[in-house]
Amino acid sequence: MRQELGGGLGGRLGELHEELRDLRRTLTEVREDVAETRRENEALRQELRAACREAGEDPAGPRNTVRARRPDPVPAADPGVEAGTAVEPEDGGKTPEKRLEKAAGIGAAELVCHRDTWAFIVEQATRNAHFRVPGEVLAGEDGQARVIVSGRSLMAILTALDAVVHQGPGGDPGDCALARKFSERIGKVVDTVGPDDRQGAGPGQAARGRTVIVIDDRPGRS
Repeated sequence: MRQELGGGLGGRLGELHEELRDLRRTLTEVREDVAETRRENEALRQELRAACREAGEDPAGPRNTVRARRPDPVPAADPGVEAGTAVEPEDGGKTPEKRLEKAAGIGAAELVCHRDTWAFIVEQATRNAHFRVPGEVLAGEDGQARVIVSGRSLMAILTALDAVVHQGPGGDPGDCALARKFSERIGKVVDTVGPDDRQGAGPGQAARGRTVIVIDDRPGRS
């Protein structure tokens, strides 16, 4: 009985060892497949990042490009203006480049709009390398969202919206209308900002409040 029992156990142990070796081989193959998949995913991420950077830096690209405003025709020389004197543009120098510079100087701006408006802005701005998704979006009344964005993100938002406005005849009219309205509303506020009063301010001098951008037309408002 001992011999029979020992022989049976020995055969079963041999089978278990063989199954264990198979399982180890299978586990090794699975680990190798997972490692290869991770390497491929990382390579794809690197390619995507490079493509996004190239799209943001290529001035000929269809997106992420701020088109400079065409200079207004120079009127006939005024007898009272000396030759060679610089003529200030009628809009006070509010070119897209100047607007981006003003946005860059904003430390934090509060954007108040409907959550659908914010979703559209995020959808467009995420294509720009300078955009950073805020960590928190506060919900307000009437479906509004209140979010704090940096000046860098405002630059990305303005650049992305301008690209939608100038995407050409094949663009969606609705996207173009949304982008133009949001860009005008944001740009109107950005054009009014200036250096923080705290820079060089003495004791007791209060700084201005935070930059607030509201996208919410109401009846009776111009």
